[in-house]
Amino acid sequence: MAKEYIYKFTLETKEKKKVEVERKNEKTGEMETVLSTKTFKTPVDFVIKKPTRRIINEAEAQYAIELSNNIKKGIVTKNMMVKKYADTGGALTEDETKDMVRKLQRSNELANKIQMLSVTEKDNKEILELESELLVLRKELVDIEVSLQGVYEHTADARAERSMLLWYVVQLCKKLKEDEEIDFFKGVLLEDQIEDLYEKDESGSKQEQEALAIFMAATSYWFYNSDANQEDIEVFLEKHNG
Repeated sequence: MAKEYIYKFTLETKEKKKVEVERKNEKTGEMETVLSTKTFKTPVDFVIKKPTRRIINEAEAQYAIELSNNIKKGIVTKNMMVKKYADTGGALTEDETKDMVRKLQRSNELANKIQMLSVTEKDNKEILELESELLVLRKELVDIEVSLQGVYEHTADARAERSMLLWYVVQLCKKLKEDEEIDFFKGVLLEDQIEDLYEKDESGSKQEQEALAIFMAATSYWFYNSDANQEDIEVFLEKHNG
């Protein structure tokens, strides 16, 4: 059975190796074998796996846990922020505020219903339809957030969403070695894997940093466009890097 990937890409790594070469000895005129250092370019494949139902459920749970933790710390939610701006007459018009609140409420309802149906393993078709609607709502909410120039960047919801995105990155992003999937991030616990992500970003090899940048951008694009294929992501990355 063929493995399903969201995205696959190849990077080259340079390796210096000692190799035996034949050459003519200028003094004796005889052929001799000597060791020489040569640089070889080796292609390395990386993939972003298509998530299983288990990983999706765990990602939703990660979102809920992080959201709850941030609220306990006193960090306001998007709903609270929207209502605050509505009361003070800033950021959004009254109609825009009502529309955003409606989308946020519907988004929360969908996430809760999807989690409930997933636990009971009921109608898979209904789950897919709900997930499709949820992704559309998330994309619309992201567009609103961008237009507000990051007003909600530090809300509990935004922090929880970033946490869920990191969960997907460490769970789905792999390195291929002879067609075998190898974990790109070291560690058993999520905290260790995310710490390794930051270490690679700050002091990893050139290839690790390049792979990480692609992983983050491609996974983010897929996160808000679940039907994105290999070609769609390549077009996005070209624009993103351009």
